[in-house]
Amino acid sequence: MRQVNYTQTVAASAQVAFEKIADFKSFESHCQAVISVDVKAISDNESESTWLVHFHDGKMSWSERDIFDVQALTIDFVQIEGDADVFEGRWTIETVNESESKVTFDARFCMGIPTLADILEPIAESAIKQNVEQMLSELFTSNDKAVA
Repeated sequence: MRQVNYTQTVAASAQVAFEKIADFKSFESHCQAVISVDVKAISDNESESTWLVHFHDGKMSWSERDIFDVQALTIDFVQIEGDADVFEGRWTIETVNESESKVTFDARFCMGIPTLADILEPIAESAIKQNVEQMLSELFTSNDKAVA
């Protein structure tokens, strides 16, 4: 199992940042890496989303269960089905000050091909991190500060 962690400070309050990130459907129009996102609401704080994204030299698709905690400003996700064997994690938004927040993407994944894991998983880790960085930069189009 491989871990991906990416943190970026964005020019938005924590509540605004949470709302922007929680609006997965908007990623289609704001993020070049995202080809499509279909979202089906299950309840006020839960949805299922199906993603198709540019991934390294190809495409990756998956469906996930998403749980939104408005109080804690977290979004947990777990893959239901898709190209990876395992893909799960959390978005966490924390207040820096009134106009900035820290967004952390923390995920675990396994591509499911043990004999190629040493080759594929570092490439996948890099691609996931690049996609998250690009998505956040495009969602929050100001001078953001990133920390890998």
